[in-house]
Amino acid sequence: MGAFSAQPRIDQNAVTLTLGLMAETRVTPSESKPDCPFPSQLQIVQQVDQGRIAIGVPIDVPFTEVNRILNAQLKGRNFPEDNSGSFAITVLGATVAPSDDRLLISLHIRARERKTFFGFGAEATVHVWGRPLLDREHQILRLADIALDVQSEAAFGLLGAAARAAMPYLQAALGDNAMVDLKPFAANAEHSIGAALAEFRQAEPGMQVDAAVTGLRLVDIEYDSKILRIVAEAEGNVRVAVSALPRQ
Repeated sequence: MGAFSAQPRIDQNAVTLTLGLMAETRVTPSESKPDCPFPSQLQIVQQVDQGRIAIGVPIDVPFTEVNRILNAQLKGRNFPEDNSGSFAITVLGATVAPSDDRLLISLHIRARERKTFFGFGAEATVHVWGRPLLDREHQILRLADIALDVQSEAAFGLLGAAARAAMPYLQAALGDNAMVDLKPFAANAEHSIGAALAEFRQAEPGMQVDAAVTGLRLVDIEYDSKILRIVAEAEGNVRVAVSALPRQ
């Protein structure tokens, strides 16, 4: 925790004081009893015309929602998409689950050959690994380092040469299409923070608070067995005008 201040600025209309606090909070599995005394020293900073706030915001997305988004993008897709070659893979369904520092995508697929009139094929579930990567600029969660699970690769022999030939196309397509657009979640978080600041701006006797969110950016991703957590940072401005001091 830290405390900041600037030299007071005095003019004919007001005395402007710059005060700031920096604090860090953590969520722990067990109850704690934090001891947070006010800092014994103030750090002197440059005067500013407008105060700045930065708020860390966790955005929790259940993996059930991630699965819904992924299915909407992949279910029913055929690979290769240009229908070239003598083989084809159709995605019948997809689910994603966390595993250490990677995500495991389980694909229920139908592989078939187009070389003969009979169109021989079979259905199977294969597993593909991917490393989650946050695209901060475009606010998208992508999967990098796409790789077929070793056991699935061995099981592919049961689906025949057509499936083995089509799998590289499927892996490449996953890298391009297996993504989660985070912009709706970020917009919802920014709206919620704005609503909270609106309550903060309610005038009190002798005091007027002017606060607004100026932007929100995504900075990190975390996940556990049930939740994908996107860590965002909201930035804004705040200014407090005091017209009367409370009487003792």
